[in-house]
Amino acid sequence: MAAAGMGTDRAARTGKTTGNLAAGATGAEAAAPPDRGDLASGTRSPYTPPAVRVTDANLGSDNLSEVQLTKHVAYELKDRIAHVRLTRPEARNALSPEQIDGLLEAMEKVSADRRARVVLLSAEGPIFCAGGDLKAFASATGLEGLADGVHRALFALHRCEAPVIAAIQGGAIGYGLGLASACDVRLAAEGTRFQVGFTGIGLSPDSTTSYFLPRLLGPSRARYLMLTNTPFDAAQALAIGYVAEVHPPERLLDAAAELAARIARLPSGALRRAKRLLEVSLDNPLERQVELEVGFIAESFASDDFREGVTAFVEKRKPEFAPERQ
Repeated sequence: MAAAGMGTDRAARTGKTTGNLAAGATGAEAAAPPDRGDLASGTRSPYTPPAVRVTDANLGSDNLSEVQLTKHVAYELKDRIAHVRLTRPEARNALSPEQIDGLLEAMEKVSADRRARVVLLSAEGPIFCAGGDLKAFASATGLEGLADGVHRALFALHRCEAPVIAAIQGGAIGYGLGLASACDVRLAAEGTRFQVGFTGIGLSPDSTTSYFLPRLLGPSRARYLMLTNTPFDAAQALAIGYVAEVHPPERLLDAAAELAARIARLPSGALRRAKRLLEVSLDNPLERQVELEVGFIAESFASDDFREGVTAFVEKRKPEFAPERQ
């Protein structure tokens, strides 16, 4: 699993946009309050509804048929949902250079295509992701390069402008747990097993698990799970707030697609600003966080989506927000 397999040209393209979580960047600089412009002066041009809005009739326009980005990742744009699927079921979707390259390319596609309003990450076969390929690791010489690719892919998922949903079945172990944790919302099938995994084979935690688990579960529970390598199932994951919903295995993908469709109809600019605020909230003092909120809500007040939302409320109809990501 040499570093050469990661694709150095893609590393050059993605490094600037995904940032460096390991270096402690919070994203607060990118989330600086916008200029309030004519909103602060109390003047605003009359509201002109967007020429095209998200409706049931046009939601499926401009779909992109499924393409196999790499041997281990497929991509499809359908009804404004970017479907990213792991396609290595014979190896329980274990980590591979092809998987990392595919995830990076998928996130590039989402970033470049404003029709993609939400991302749904899923996996073929009975297991979402069993973690690293231990047989390959035993003979690998380029793990440093592989780790860099892993982290860039996880950064890209976490910092995607569109909300990212993970549909998790069977198991999410080690790197698989980090992959699920980098997503915004997690749904699980009944009986799914989660485990940090690293400490059980003599490794310190990796794949962003030491960053996300304390934030998602709290420091005390994260310490327990990491220091004991204790697995937990889908019912426990729901109880501690790690997953948002649990479904029978045969219903998981349908439930995830229904949630994605619901999100696809919401105002994308408001969701993007909410993601940015949540990303930096645990690292900011209260005053800085409120400053960001003020700046972002000023930006929201000036948006067509806000005016459409208010107009729809007054007119007692469903709002029809701009179809492309704002």
